[in-house]
Amino acid sequence: METVVERFKQTYNRLNAQSLGLLNGLYSHDLVFEDPFHRLSGLPALTEYFTELYRHVESSSFLFENEVVQGNSAVLIWTMSLKHPRLNGGNLITLPGSTHIRFQDKVTYHRDYFDGGAMLYEHLPLIGLVIRMIKARV
Repeated sequence: METVVERFKQTYNRLNAQSLGLLNGLYSHDLVFEDPFHRLSGLPALTEYFTELYRHVESSSFLFENEVVQGNSAVLIWTMSLKHPRLNGGNLITLPGSTHIRFQDKVTYHRDYFDGGAMLYEHLPLIGLVIRMIKARV
């Protein structure tokens, strides 16, 4: 029998604009989702967020490098690879991060930890230049 953690990893490596229906099999209807940009409650809100998020994504994948599972909770360490025409000149972005999930038969809580600036802001033309300059000085 497939564990929730395995289903989570497989779902995220299959997720794209056409496969968002996979979220129904992974998440509970009343889940809480957090990332550096949002805090959402409920599967409909997450589906709406991901619909917009994946609208222009050309490709995305996750390399799950490590996981710690204890009872109904897990932390997964990953590296995401993402191609989006508006970020980094359409070139591949690679970003490390981690996810904390709590679950029963489905995920009830999901929180992503990653550098939002490294994912988004650093790859925007004008803002990215300013952020990279600031980081170089720190």
